[in-house]
Amino acid sequence: MTVLLELAHEDEPMLQFGGEHNARTPKEGLLAGGPYDLRLGNAHRTAVRLALIGPADAVKAMRSFLVRLRDGISAEKANLTLFPAFPGFEAAFRATLDMRATADIVLDGHTYRTALGRQPREAFIALVDLYGNAIDELAHRDLSIDVAICCLPKELRAKCATVDSRLPQAQVRALREQQRARDSGQEPLFDALGPGGEPLTLEGAADPTPEDLLRRNFRSALKARAMEAKLPIQLATEHLWEDRRDNEDAATRGWNVAVALFYKSGGIPWRADMKLDEACFVGVSFHHLRTQNQHVVYSSLAQAFSSDGEGFALRGEAVPYDERTRQPYLTADKARSLLATVLAAYRDRAGRDPVRIVVHKTTRFSEAERDGIAQALISVPSVQLITVRSRHEFRLLRQGTYPPHRGTLCRMADAAYLFTVGYQPQHLTYPGPHIPVPLELVGVAGDDVEQVAGDLLCLTKMNWNSARSAAGLPITLSFARKVGGIMAELPPGVAPHPSFRFYM
Repeated sequence: MTVLLELAHEDEPMLQFGGEHNARTPKEGLLAGGPYDLRLGNAHRTAVRLALIGPADAVKAMRSFLVRLRDGISAEKANLTLFPAFPGFEAAFRATLDMRATADIVLDGHTYRTALGRQPREAFIALVDLYGNAIDELAHRDLSIDVAICCLPKELRAKCATVDSRLPQAQVRALREQQRARDSGQEPLFDALGPGGEPLTLEGAADPTPEDLLRRNFRSALKARAMEAKLPIQLATEHLWEDRRDNEDAATRGWNVAVALFYKSGGIPWRADMKLDEACFVGVSFHHLRTQNQHVVYSSLAQAFSSDGEGFALRGEAVPYDERTRQPYLTADKARSLLATVLAAYRDRAGRDPVRIVVHKTTRFSEAERDGIAQALISVPSVQLITVRSRHEFRLLRQGTYPPHRGTLCRMADAAYLFTVGYQPQHLTYPGPHIPVPLELVGVAGDDVEQVAGDLLCLTKMNWNSARSAAGLPITLSFARKVGGIMAELPPGVAPHPSFRFYM
């Protein structure tokens, strides 16, 4: 049987910046027009107030890099379209960098070393508290801070970047027996017990204390602590402040952290030029939560973005972990509840319903999920459910030195593949080390595939945590694991903050 391969090319989406300037890359646009929020008049942020937290040596080193960030950093590489000089914070963002040393909190050396000297699990808890208390102090000062920069030395990360708990053998055997009984159909899929042997509801088991997690991540724990204090943070390590052969060039590091600081302070660096306004793009994902009592999966509405660029994260209900399928799905009721929550959040921000909602998942939508989503979004004129997969066997090679261009769209029978990574003419290179893997688009009908492809290309350019031209995954899916990890670190009963600034 002959299968026809159709190739098309989607144009690189434009980004919007200040002064009515449009550009294909963040660096080009910021240099020419400044950030997008200049178009919003008084809403533009004219100063970004920073404070540093960490041991004395780390704070000193990071402060030196901030001086370079304020004044500008020269280019080091030949390809100036990909690696331009950083012009200085005020030149790029039309805002000053307020970084008075008197605002910093330098951790007491003896207290820091004592905490670091403990066993990894205890050191983790003590150091999260040490940094967390400093974040709390900054959040409650009369002179408000926009972003706290937490300086994490190498020895801290080596000791407790991630820590694991080992269950007693008796508890391991009990959990295995429970799973064998479930697999045989002798017990329900969910049957968890609390620390005192009491039965737990599914929602109760899915909202444990952070100490019950089998694996904890220092970044996630600190982000959750900052979320409680309602103060965005930026993590910094020697890979940011040191000029080393194994680091990116200093100007690139400057661009990336500057964009992140401006966005976290409340600014809008750029906006994607979507073909349709009043749209909402939603990524539904599941966070696998392992605790000392039960395997549970959060259904996490990890990322939702309106076409004007505002992002918000919402936590949904929980579903039990199924060892047999390892593919969690929502019931119709839970799918309806999740998307109804998204719609309500969009209304709160925009004052109206969106004209269009597009829902992304990395797995196929079940019939129950489709039914529940349809019920929740009955008032929305256009709804699309798209499965976006990055794990598949399709590859495409072309003659010459470089791989297919970013934006190449391949159709073969009922399958469609979009290259969100590949050769970029604006940079005269392919900024990647391997053969690029396209995204497989499942559930796209006929002529809609080009619109879906255009949307996805736009959504790969909405990561305000760096100044990269684009990412491989759309923003609706790219941060799912980090979002779920931060939500898991919140104490029971504490609702996650919706603003995406707390997750980047």
